[in-house]
Amino acid sequence: MRDKLVELLPKIYRYALHLCGDRHLAEDLAQEAMVRAITSCSKLADQRALKVWVFRIAYNLWIDDCRRRRKTSDTGQCAIDLLQSSERSAVDNFEVLDLISFAMQAMRQLPDRQRAVLHLVACEQLSIAEVAQVLGITTQAVKASLSLARSQMREILKKAR
Repeated sequence: MRDKLVELLPKIYRYALHLCGDRHLAEDLAQEAMVRAITSCSKLADQRALKVWVFRIAYNLWIDDCRRRRKTSDTGQCAIDLLQSSERSAVDNFEVLDLISFAMQAMRQLPDRQRAVLHLVACEQLSIAEVAQVLGITTQAVKASLSLARSQMREILKKAR
C-alpha cells in the first residue's frame, strides 16, 4: 500500500499545485494528504479505490484551507513530461512551454469547478467516475462541467489567435 502511495505522490503534488497555484502551499497540501492517507489506509475498504481516495483527501484539505483563508483558487501548472525527453531540442521545449503557458492562462479564466474537472481529466487522466468521486459531484455534473470547460477553452483560445 505504501509503495502505491509513494507512486501517487507526484500526481497528488501536481493536483495540489493546480488547486492552490503556489508551490509551497502545494507541497504542504500534498504532504498532509499523504500523511492522512498513510495514517488512515486501514480504513480504506477497497484498495482499488486508493488513487481516487487520495485525490479526494487532497481536495477536501484544499476546500478546508480555502474556507479558513477565504480566498479563491488559482490554477497551477500541469507537469510537463514532454520537456524531460532528451530527444527534444531546446527550441522545441520553449515552444511547448509557450503553448502550455498559453493554455494554462486560458484555463485560469474558467470557473473553479470547470477548471478542476478539466485538470483531473486532461492532466491526471482520471475517468469521469473518478472525477465525480474526487469532487463529490455526480457523473452528469462532471460531464456537463467538462463539456462547458472544453467549449469555453475553445472560445478563449479562438479569441486569442
